[in-house]
Amino acid sequence: MKYFYTFYKRIFFLILIYFSSRILFYLYNSTYFSSGIFLSVFEGIRFDISALFYINIPLLILLLFPTNFRGNKWYKKTTNIIFYVVNVPFIMINNADIEYFKFSQKRTTADFFEYISLDGGNDAFQLIPKYIIDFPHVSIIIVIQLILLFRIKDMPSEKIKNIFLSIFLFSISLGIFVLGARGGLQLKPIKTIDAAAWCNSENSSLVLNSPFCILHTLLNNELKKVNYFSENEIDLIYNCKHQFSGEFQNKNVVIIILESFSKEFVGYYNNGKGYTPFLDSLIPHSLVMDNAYSNGIKSIEALPSITSSIPTLMNDPFITSSYANNKYKSLANILKNEGYTSSFFHGGTRGTMGFYQFSKKAGFDSYFGMEEYGNMNDHDGSWGIYDEPFLKYFSEHLGKEKQPFISSFFSLTSHPPYNIPENLVNKFPKGELKIHESVGYTDYALKQFIEKSKGEEWFENTLFIITADHTSPESSNKKYNSKIGRYSIPIIYFMGDSSLKGSDSVITQQIDILPTTLDILNYNKTFYSFGSSIYEKKNWAISYLSNQYILINEDGFLLERNGVVNNFSDSRLKIKSEVKKKKKDFLHAIIQRYNNSLIENNMINEN
Repeated sequence: MKYFYTFYKRIFFLILIYFSSRILFYLYNSTYFSSGIFLSVFEGIRFDISALFYINIPLLILLLFPTNFRGNKWYKKTTNIIFYVVNVPFIMINNADIEYFKFSQKRTTADFFEYISLDGGNDAFQLIPKYIIDFPHVSIIIVIQLILLFRIKDMPSEKIKNIFLSIFLFSISLGIFVLGARGGLQLKPIKTIDAAAWCNSENSSLVLNSPFCILHTLLNNELKKVNYFSENEIDLIYNCKHQFSGEFQNKNVVIIILESFSKEFVGYYNNGKGYTPFLDSLIPHSLVMDNAYSNGIKSIEALPSITSSIPTLMNDPFITSSYANNKYKSLANILKNEGYTSSFFHGGTRGTMGFYQFSKKAGFDSYFGMEEYGNMNDHDGSWGIYDEPFLKYFSEHLGKEKQPFISSFFSLTSHPPYNIPENLVNKFPKGELKIHESVGYTDYALKQFIEKSKGEEWFENTLFIITADHTSPESSNKKYNSKIGRYSIPIIYFMGDSSLKGSDSVITQQIDILPTTLDILNYNKTFYSFGSSIYEKKNWAISYLSNQYILINEDGFLLERNGVVNNFSDSRLKIKSEVKKKKKDFLHAIIQRYNNSLIENNMINEN
């Protein structure tokens, strides 16, 4: 029958489209994958078929169910429309990962829809046009694939001549679809985790496709309770309740979060080779952390980590997860109880990436964004207000703020497409990557902010924390172009009176900023934090990506995926070493404490 032939012809062509997208995905991201590429590319066909069969099940029923409605011209039009409506968006998303993968380090999952729906969908209206402009080759790939798809012959109108044959063919097709959707005859249907089981785990994103990952995470992003240890046991291994001693110091606190400021861009960390001359000049007057790491690779993951000591150890960013409305503390509401005022600054549109919503939930008194700034002459043409004028605005506001205060500033100019003001073009070294010039500009803007603030009465009584939200997706330094180097960021503690100096090689992370700040202030009340103060010398950092935990510690790099634990002695995760029980127990304690605390809504300690 013609409609059977045409239907399967379309499915076959879709498989070819997905396969071509995988080839292109590899070509544009080859540095992220290891050996066994050939096997990974072809193993991915199983996941392509599974995704396509799930996507097209409604169409299968419409097309193949025995009915003479198939002879109706409106039935023909409807089925053709459905075919394109259900398939075209997934083709576009699958190809979008060709470049988006560099930023996310994973295939797009269902959390993407939560992300773009933030701020009433305004983020999507900003992001999509920017993506099209910044990566025109992806748009070209999509257009070519869609043109070829639309050239496939429409489903024919055909009345059933033999009802029994039609039923037989439908039954066979349904069986094929069930088999294809579940990925084979194995006991359980394939899942995203299976990609790592059938190839080198580093290549799992190459095996997978974005539609498959989206479909399999739509209803499966919740944490699961685990019980590796009893409550008494876990308290001895990993306790999230902290308390410091001494007389409380009501110093102002200013947290400056620099967009995509990889450690590799800072001269201090790289024998003077960098793009941050001002930051380098500030470091001798600061306490600088030599082994600092981000807890994630997205801005939306960084904010809870830095201000509330809550990492994202799950598929959804905390801000968009089902646990976002849990009770938790931040530096803002902890210090508010000590008489502090608080504010949050980000030069983008109000609500972008959920920053506005999070800042309110975290207890910041006021939020200042592009709308509050008002002068659109300083808009970068892409994301929001340039860093220099917005940092000036930030300094002026702090001069009016009632002391003591805590305030956080999140920069944006060093985000793609890396626009800088026309009057400052060619002022900063361009380097090997486009971001280098933008980093130089933000460093310059930071200098103007510090110089302007030095004359203010509040400056010397202020603790500044300077860090990054995450690293840049681009790297020109082999030292940082690795699985672990991808998380290497600066963390710098600077007192306005220069009373805090030195360097510390302890392994630290973004979630340590909250307890470290409270330690410096001699905060003497009990509080809940997933991180610890640098002065406690705990020596660890954790991250989570694509169902895999990574624990960085003095013994190496411990990886846990689906219950299997391995240890590596090198940052590229190539050389395996002994898994020490103490470190494995510690990792499992973190997982248990994190999962159960979020599920039970128990991330707060009442004094």
